[in-house]
Amino acid sequence: MSRPTGPLSGLRVVAIEQAVAAPLCSRHLADLGADVVKVERPDGGDFARDYDTFVKGMASHFVWLNHRKRSVALDVKSEGGRGALRELLATADVLLSNLRPGAIERVVSPEELNEINPGLVTCQISGYGPDGPYRDRRAFDLLVQGEAGVTANTGLPGAPAKPGVSLADLAAGIYATTAILAALRARDASGEAQHVHISMFDVLAEWMSPLLLAYREKGVDIEPAGTRHATITPYGPFTAADGVVLNIAVQNDRQWLLLCGVLGLEQMAADARFATNGRRLANRVEVEEAVAFAVAAHGHDELAVLLDGAGIPWGRMNGTAEVARHPQLEAGKRWRPVRLPNGEFASVLASPFRVTGFEPPDDARVPALGEHTDEVLGDVHSDSRSRSA
Repeated sequence: MSRPTGPLSGLRVVAIEQAVAAPLCSRHLADLGADVVKVERPDGGDFARDYDTFVKGMASHFVWLNHRKRSVALDVKSEGGRGALRELLATADVLLSNLRPGAIERVVSPEELNEINPGLVTCQISGYGPDGPYRDRRAFDLLVQGEAGVTANTGLPGAPAKPGVSLADLAAGIYATTAILAALRARDASGEAQHVHISMFDVLAEWMSPLLLAYREKGVDIEPAGTRHATITPYGPFTAADGVVLNIAVQNDRQWLLLCGVLGLEQMAADARFATNGRRLANRVEVEEAVAFAVAAHGHDELAVLLDGAGIPWGRMNGTAEVARHPQLEAGKRWRPVRLPNGEFASVLASPFRVTGFEPPDDARVPALGEHTDEVLGDVHSDSRSRSA
């Protein structure tokens, strides 16, 4: 593996991580050039390695989240493993973990960390945070989505649904990335250790804020609206004459008038009952039935021209197959090669970060379990000898 380059090159992140939330965070840091050392159990490693076999025998989640990292296999329950980990942490800038509550403290205590590396940035991702009655609960994505009200507000009334991606994990990983970068800046300014804790529940509760505020301030419990918007209309999917489903997103009253002009709904445009979004919501069924009827009179290609010409936001309701070959991804060369431990190649999406003057090299690899143990620990011992000389 070549030496990482990029805005974060020179930084070392030790990630004691599993599954999705912390691995997403550390992969973002690796994409930006950090040396991410993934510490795994010798007996199987990150359990996400075994989620499925969709990518030439490897798990899709693991391939996606762990390329550009180095894997070190350590039994941190043994004295030898803990000793090796302490030596590694002495050379690190960041310790990232998302183990069950209390687990990381049993491996290395805060007091030990301060003694080992007084300038270390630590970041823990947990289900519910370090305090409160739920602090000791184990948490997985579905459980947190349910506790935070996301599933109850997805789908339709009486038919809650889980989003198709692991929303709590992904949100926590993104927030952790941001917080770590801020903590590194504070550490560099003060020279002092910084501690970050990201709660999956807190993150989703924040994203629920519009619904929570409507309830707390007005007593309004907004019902889920499926693929439509709960509080804006017309805003959702409509089916063209040829069966293609288009999402049309009217965000304001001006766009409503433009849409009426495009679809031949001039009478509705002149009707005071539909003049504002609040009034359209009060007459939602009539508005959406009229728009659906008008949309169904046109093929999707014709609608695309009409909507673009009027400046009305729209997009297709794509499935996974359509996104996998999406022209935007193809034009941007977003699919990049990644080498698997067995020597075969797969494709992964390039980092969504676009940083001036930096392009991640096309040498990404997914590490085999413990592949870099000797290499990393050898580097650590060399660093230790250099500091003591």
